Amino acid sequence: MKVTYSGHNLKITDDIYAYILKRADKIESRFGDMQELNVILKSEKHRFDAEMIVTAPRVSFFAKSETDEVLSALDSATNKIVSQIRRYKDRVKDRRHNAPHREVVAQLNPDDETTPTEVDTPDAPVIVATQEKFASKPMTVAEAATELHASNAAFLLFLNAETRQVNLLYQMTQGTYGWVEPLFA
Repeated sequence: MKVTYSGHNLKITDDIYAYILKRADKIESRFGDMQELNVILKSEKHRFDAEMIVTAPRVSFFAKSETDEVLSALDSATNKIVSQIRRYKDRVKDRRHNAPHREVVAQLNPDDETTPTEVDTPDAPVIVATQEKFASKPMTVAEAATELHASNAAFLLFLNAETRQVNLLYQMTQGTYGWVEPLFA
């Protein structure tokens, strides 16, 4: 990890530099992918500004703090960076948790367009429509029923928000709805 620092209207002493390295270690313990930490300290009248920029392979974090003391400004900026890292890690973890959803959508929407094949056997059913593709947002059964009613279609395939599985909702003759949920053993 590369640590750069600069001072505007402020001399960076050895104590301040050691404190910057201590704060860099705290950030690096939370986020090991850090490539560079850039610290800018500014002094204006009796106020001190601390700006920190953390650079990583696919993300960067920025924090700015203004206090009456240099070290407290560094602490505040470090705490903001650590908070941003925590939120980033939570988002990445949530994305990994939702990976089965992406896999289901990828299976439902293959990249290659398939066309119906003609079968020479007389008993085989004739396919008259091409494959219809969809990628819908996850919804509850009630939301799917509302959407099915609004579309006047015979059935609706949807991703169940609770189970993350593909479900089928269809309209029955009495005006009620049937619901098919797969059971994978």
